[in-house]
Amino acid sequence: MLTEEQRRVWPWIVWNLWKKRKELLFGGRCLDPLELVQKAAMEANEWSLAQVVEEEWIKEERQRSIPSNGIGNLRNRTGLVGGAWVLRNARGVVLCHSRRAFTGVKTRDEARLVVVLWAFESMKSQRQSRIVFKGELRELFGAVERPQAWPSFLFLVSKMEKELSEIRQWRLSVINREANRGDFFIAQSVTKYGLINSYVAAGHPSWLFELFVNESRTL
Repeated sequence: MLTEEQRRVWPWIVWNLWKKRKELLFGGRCLDPLELVQKAAMEANEWSLAQVVEEEWIKEERQRSIPSNGIGNLRNRTGLVGGAWVLRNARGVVLCHSRRAFTGVKTRDEARLVVVLWAFESMKSQRQSRIVFKGELRELFGAVERPQAWPSFLFLVSKMEKELSEIRQWRLSVINREANRGDFFIAQSVTKYGLINSYVAAGHPSWLFELFVNESRTL
């Protein structure tokens, strides 16, 4: 009897066999069976994780439509916050992405601010210009663009403007969760799955391949 994990991994073994065959025919690279099985197992696990994340996202979206008391469902009371940004080109293709874990964060507003400042600083350090920053950040983005309408945000605005002042040509755009699913899933993996290692990587996460490819077609 095959285990659930073994049944899950065999399509990726077949897929990697086909790719390795092409490498052997056109690149002269010999097949490494152990490498193939390990890579297939990793891709199968990442795909499985993506399905879990997708299902939980759907459940959360349904719950968002149900009225709740107080300030909402604050499941993470440890001060740990996950942040993510994804850099796309004008065609919507992902050039690189990053994930980071923040600790000691006390409120949702503070969480949003530290993630936004980190994203601004990241684009500045990478010398990016002509950037459109998109996020579920109506209050913060609104305070930068119309500070007179958000007087209580003046101190936060000064911090954001300091980072933005060193980026040539930028614009802020408020989007909803549906349009921000990829970034949300990457950030959520910090608190929901304990993936606290921060990193910057080319392209998009392999476990969200299908999601980002579909997103790029709609941008």
